Amino acid sequence: MKLKTIFLTLILSILLNTLALAEHLKGKSKAEKDGYLKARIIDIPAGFKKIKISPASTVKNLNRELIENKNTKKIDENLKKKSLLSVLYFDGQNVVVDKISDKIQDDTKLYSFSISKSFVSYILGNAICNGDIKSLDDKISDYVPETKGTIYENSTFKDLINMKAGDTNFASRKAGSVTFIYAGQVVQKKKTVKEYLASANNLKTTKKVFNYNNFLTDLVARAIDTKSSGGLKKAYQDFANKAGTSSEMFFIIDDNGWPLLHAWTYATREDFLKLGIQVSKDWNSNTCIGDYLKNIESMKDKSDNKNSKYSGYFWYDSKNKSRHAEMRGHGSQHIHIDLEKNRVLTYHSITGDYDNKSIRNLLK
Repeated sequence: MKLKTIFLTLILSILLNTLALAEHLKGKSKAEKDGYLKARIIDIPAGFKKIKISPASTVKNLNRELIENKNTKKIDENLKKKSLLSVLYFDGQNVVVDKISDKIQDDTKLYSFSISKSFVSYILGNAICNGDIKSLDDKISDYVPETKGTIYENSTFKDLINMKAGDTNFASRKAGSVTFIYAGQVVQKKKTVKEYLASANNLKTTKKVFNYNNFLTDLVARAIDTKSSGGLKKAYQDFANKAGTSSEMFFIIDDNGWPLLHAWTYATREDFLKLGIQVSKDWNSNTCIGDYLKNIESMKDKSDNKNSKYSGYFWYDSKNKSRHAEMRGHGSQHIHIDLEKNRVLTYHSITGDYDNKSIRNLLK
């Protein structure tokens, strides 16, 4: 499958939330879907400079006590016949489900898509705790001078991480709008983040309503990168060290060195799980980062998905009665945290063409 065609589809797909286009490759052949997988894990990262994060200084080994039941049998079927790539479930003590497709290996660097947004929020919390950023009420223009004179000049970090920046005139998801094509343009290197920002000059802000888009995350990431000691590389290394990751991770940057963290964080399947476990631990801790995470949880509000609320680059499924938080990425990438029991469920896919009920049932 031609890489150009894949990029054109990504233009329409990456920027939307998981549920909106979970089956964006519906009707595609197995070979075509495999082509998308190759583009995401090999071709796209090969075309960009990478910020590499070393394995943790002390690797944490996860205990395994694997189970088999009707849900895991259904998961096995989805791995063989559908686009599902990986399922890992940590029950608070042990990894009890560990399922992988033959399309990938344990050391394959999987793509995050918008799970990366949630990581940026977590890193922002640490930057606030370290004093590199004063508070969520600070304006982005105090940290990213290029935003002065743009629609984002008076946007606070709180506005940006809640997708309420008053930018519907600029960042609408309607076809043809600037940010509708943002994700595809930057991945094709037709635009840089800075060039997109320049096109937001002299625009009036609109009502601050939920307006999901990729551009906001990259602005927040830029602020952290330039104002934190050691930049994002150190911030992510600290995250990896706490989580006990076992393999190298990386994220990609544009030609100006601005991070593309709306989507493009790469890690192994187990390291995604370890990062999720660390977020869960910190969320329930009596620490500064714990206070930050509980604070953003308290801000959750209506989104453009009738079944979910949103805040701080995290999702909260209204149908789930337990206290929880979700990191979601396009094409059905998930890190689901049960905050009441510290259980973490991660799963990755090429597209959401499978029955995920059996996966979600693991949490019941």
